[in-house]
Amino acid sequence: MKIKFVGPAPQVTDRGVSFDRSRPDKFIYLGAALQLAEAFDIEGEAHDIVYRPRAFEMSESQIEKMLEKYCPNLDDYVKSREDKAKALAEELRKRVGEATTISEEGRQAWLKNIDAMYEYYLQYVTNEAAYDCVLDRVAKEVREAKIKEIRFPMENHFGIVFHDLTQKLETQKPPIDAEFRVEATPEGLMAIVHLKHPA
Repeated sequence: MKIKFVGPAPQVTDRGVSFDRSRPDKFIYLGAALQLAEAFDIEGEAHDIVYRPRAFEMSESQIEKMLEKYCPNLDDYVKSREDKAKALAEELRKRVGEATTISEEGRQAWLKNIDAMYEYYLQYVTNEAAYDCVLDRVAKEVREAKIKEIRFPMENHFGIVFHDLTQKLETQKPPIDAEFRVEATPEGLMAIVHLKHPA
């Protein structure tokens, strides 16, 4: 299994392949998520954290090394996503076979496009699985440290990562309520996440 950037989610038709820019490759958020996993990897309770992210982008090898530490069960996440990717490809092939408004030439072109993008899509869902695994780890760390407030500058994708994290915290059992707001400070925009842990 390799973690590497591929790009946005592909959309495959008989006319070719396009990319859904509203569904970016989760690889671009992995560095920020892993920095948080490392920052919250603490003993005991912390309550309040002010996090200053590193300014550099992580390389693929750095990301893979950190994933070994913070997501030792990553294979389980990836296997689940690969199964979904295979099921989706089979469903697409079935739909192409059942389509009645397309020529045989168009049908063959569509099937070739599905096959051509299969490895790309597998990498896309692998990156998505890695991101999900890291967010689960961060959520666990937040719960165990009983962190009540986190402050961080709005840069390097941290806003999106924290938005995704708050959704994950709110859907856990029992849920951790999260309130996310942004304040202007002399250093720039600062995000504040208030967390309310269950009693």
